[in-house]
Amino acid sequence: MSTLDATVSMLEVMPEDARIKVFEYTKQLFTSRKPANPFVPVSTKQVLSDLAESRQQIEDGKGLDMADALNELGKQLD
Repeated sequence: MSTLDATVSMLEVMPEDARIKVFEYTKQLFTSRKPANPFVPVSTKQVLSDLAESRQQIEDGKGLDMADALNELGKQLD
């Protein structure tokens, strides 16, 4: 199954309100005057600093399990 086929299959089984959200988001991507890439370039120093901070948070027990994080995101979208 191609990516397009898989996408269409997902859209076909989605509830109507979810399809509308996908449509609105997609429309916004095409009509936005912002650059296509929302991520700004960062220096190596910044990446390493962010990584060190992330590792410290995990060491301090502040990390979030990926499954929990995805479940939390799913709740926010409902």
